[in-house]
Amino acid sequence: MSTREDVLEALREAGEAGASGERLAGRLGVSRVAVGKHVAALREQGYRIDAAPGRGYALLGVPDAPLPVEVRRFLRTGRWARLTGGGVTGSTNADAAALAREGAPHGTAVLAGAQTAGRGRLGRTWVSPPGGVYVSAVLRPPLAPAALTGLPLAVAWGVAAEVGERFGLADVVRVKWPNDLRLARGGEDAGKLVGVLLEIAGEADRTAWVVAGVGLNVARPAGEVPGAASLAGAVADGAGVRAPGLAEAAAAVLDGIARGYALLLAEGVAGVRDATAPLDALRGTRVTVRDIEERIIAEGVAAGIDDQGRLLVDDPAGGPQRAIASGDVTLAGGGGRPT
Repeated sequence: MSTREDVLEALREAGEAGASGERLAGRLGVSRVAVGKHVAALREQGYRIDAAPGRGYALLGVPDAPLPVEVRRFLRTGRWARLTGGGVTGSTNADAAALAREGAPHGTAVLAGAQTAGRGRLGRTWVSPPGGVYVSAVLRPPLAPAALTGLPLAVAWGVAAEVGERFGLADVVRVKWPNDLRLARGGEDAGKLVGVLLEIAGEADRTAWVVAGVGLNVARPAGEVPGAASLAGAVADGAGVRAPGLAEAAAAVLDGIARGYALLLAEGVAGVRDATAPLDALRGTRVTVRDIEERIIAEGVAAGIDDQGRLLVDDPAGGPQRAIASGDVTLAGGGGRPT
């Protein structure tokens, strides 16, 4: 840990009783002036630290933000080499890709509580307001790019499993091919909970790096309520579910990425298909699939995922089953842009 994190942990241990600057300096082997500077920096990050004669510094509150030091407290896995960020950035995927190109190790992750230039699939803008967590992880899989066709679904499944188990949403979170999580309420779609965006660099037989980006809606913006007009769902929309802190939510996303990645490495795309099947949001529904130019490439009834990660679409007229490797899906007749 850094000295600043050491100061923070010492204040946590002291609780409301507090600890003097002299005591902290002696414990950490730094000057009282250095302690004061670290305390000031922590306050700028949103920590509530009181200072009183005879008591010293007392930690009274922590910010609701996905700061690395707070996120680590909730992680269930130890697979993360480096966590950075935690405030507002342009795009966590862009930040993580820059780190990957600079040689950042597997398990590096960028965290944010809001993005000003978030990106979605096919170059779309990803709206990234406060109230969500945005996480991008650098992965260096020992696989060729062709073997990673199931990674978007694997990440979505892993995040679904972690969010479902931790926050009481296991019965309502669903995976929508190729890379989204949706909420289901009363048998009806209740909005997008998670988006996944993967970026891959490498050659035909070798993957240099993958950036797995995940955006999770934790709480709704002030004044917005769930309903038919909502395009997005949130963790707090679950019946009786209180929105978790952003640090805990970011930890669930990181653990979910690790969980899905491990499944793909251990069992391949077929294992991802089998794990995802019980959470399939599309199976048995009529769908329309469009390409990047929004031309219709398939219409019919979704029939699950094959062992290459492709969406299977049955022709209701009895024609051959289609296997779709890439595209955007809407419910047939629903109109509008893909969700």
